[in-house]
Amino acid sequence: MFSRPLGKRGFKYYVNLIFFSGIILHLASSFCRAQGVPDQPKYPPLKYVSQVRDLGEYYLYGNGGFHADWYVGHNNCWIVKLPPIKKDGFVKVFIGAKLGRAKNASFPSSYDANPILGKVYMAAASEPQFPSDSAYFLTGTDEIPKEALPSDSIAGVDSAKWFWAQVPLSRIASGKPNYLAVWAQGNEFVSSSSSPIIAAGYSDYEEEEENVWLNRSIKGNPPSGENVLETPISGIKPALAVKLVPQNEYKVVVKNFNAEVEEDSILANFSVIGADIQRAWLEMSYDKFEWQKVTPYMYSSPYFATLGRETLSSDMFYLRVAAQDNYENTGYSQSLTIPRKTENAPKQGD
Repeated sequence: MFSRPLGKRGFKYYVNLIFFSGIILHLASSFCRAQGVPDQPKYPPLKYVSQVRDLGEYYLYGNGGFHADWYVGHNNCWIVKLPPIKKDGFVKVFIGAKLGRAKNASFPSSYDANPILGKVYMAAASEPQFPSDSAYFLTGTDEIPKEALPSDSIAGVDSAKWFWAQVPLSRIASGKPNYLAVWAQGNEFVSSSSSPIIAAGYSDYEEEEENVWLNRSIKGNPPSGENVLETPISGIKPALAVKLVPQNEYKVVVKNFNAEVEEDSILANFSVIGADIQRAWLEMSYDKFEWQKVTPYMYSSPYFATLGRETLSSDMFYLRVAAQDNYENTGYSQSLTIPRKTENAPKQGD
C-alpha cells in the first residue's frame, strides 16, 4: 500500500506543526531556567573532595624514595576529616585512596615476585566511629603497583594509583563532617617492609583544628570504641578523597582487539577510545555469562598483555577486554573464541 501525497495544504500543516513545536520547546526551556532548573549538560565534570585540593600534589611516599613509615596495615589505620559535601546533581559517590609500593613475597629480594596477598578496606561515617556496615572493600594488594627492588627488576612496578569503592549516596553527609578511614587485612601487614604505602601531600592551608589521625590499635578491623582518633598528624595529608559522579553520556569503546594464540601463550593487544580513561583489563569466560578478570589493570596505552595458557585453561574459552573511565563507565570489546590448546593454534582477531 502506498501513502497519499501530502499536497500543498498538508505540507503547510506539517511545516507549521514543526515551527510551533520548536517555539513550545524553547518556551519550556526558558521557563525551566527562570525557575532555577538548569539544563543538564551531557558531559559534566566530576567533583573531588580531599584535604589537598590539587590531587596531583599527592606525590609523597607512595611513588618511591623516603616512605616515613606511612604504610596501610593490619595494625595501621589512617583517618581524615572532610567537610560536609553537597551532593545535588550527582548520582554516584565513591571513596578512594592513592596507594603504591606493595611488596613482593621475598622483598627486598626477587626470588619470589608474587605479591603478599591481602585486602584493603575503607570506611566512611559522619562521626569518628566506624561500625562494620560503614566498611567497603577497596582493592586487593595484588592490584596495587609493586615497590621497585634495590638490585633487581620485577613486573608490576609503577607509580601509586587511585582506587575507588562505590558507597550509597546516603553514606556521605551534607550537613555534617565526613570521616574516612583506610586499613588492610592480613597478618603480614604490620610494617612498611611488608605493606603498601599510602601517598601523601602537604597541607594547603593553616590548620585550625586536627583533621588527620593514625590509629595503631586496630587488628584488621575498622576502628571503633573509645580513642578512635588516637594520634593526630599535622602538616602532611594522606591521599584519601571522595569522588562524586554526575549523570553523563560518556562512552568507553574498545576497538582492534586481537589475540595471537600460540601453544603456551596468548599475546593480546587492543585500543581504548573515550574521555578520561582510567584503566583496562582482560576477562575470560566459558559461557559468556560469568566473566573473570585475568590480567592486572593496565593504566596507559599501548595496551598489550601476554597470558600463559597454564594459568588460564587448555580448554576452549572466550576472551574479552573491559575498560573504564574515571566516571566509572565501563565498555567491553567483542569476545574472541580461544580454541582448545593444540600444537598449531590459529591467530584470532576482530
